Amino acid sequence: MDTPDRILTEAEQLFAEHGFAGTRLAAIASAAGLGNAGLLHHFPSKAVLYRAVLESIAADLDARSAGGDPSIEPVERMRELIGSLLSLHRDRPAAVAIIAHEFLDRSGRIEDADVLPLEGVVADTVSALAAGQRDGSIRPGDPVAMTAALHGAVIIGALGRTVYQRTTGMSSADDWDGELARSALATVAAGR
Repeated sequence: MDTPDRILTEAEQLFAEHGFAGTRLAAIASAAGLGNAGLLHHFPSKAVLYRAVLESIAADLDARSAGGDPSIEPVERMRELIGSLLSLHRDRPAAVAIIAHEFLDRSGRIEDADVLPLEGVVADTVSALAAGQRDGSIRPGDPVAMTAALHGAVIIGALGRTVYQRTTGMSSADDWDGELARSALATVAAGR
């Protein structure tokens, strides 16, 4: 792994654990096996590094998502979009934790952000919901608000698996992702 990728990997983990404000560049440099000067050579500030992490998450999520293909039926597009969020969580749980931090930490940063990791998936979800409302497969409602509720349920549900296992006694072998995906889709699907 080259140095910038190593820095991004360590930064993603630390930003996920401590949020933007709680993460120190010195800790990232140390985790990447560098001094501060070595890190700053590649990323001249914490903000630049954080942006690079967000861009990496966004690119990965967009690559996983086929939900933007309008030739796919809306409900199937929704399944694929939910699946892309869940696969990101399985492969890069720190990335999903950063997305959750973005929602919860400080909304002002989101308003001023140049990079939003969910931007492509949000646009695809709104489009799929609107198409499903037109064909009757998705219940009526504001597609943007429905998107926020759906993504919030999937992200928090994915992050909360351990809590639900401990409080409900569910086993780690239970099909949590499948059940979470079915439950999330049921919140937007039209009752037929």
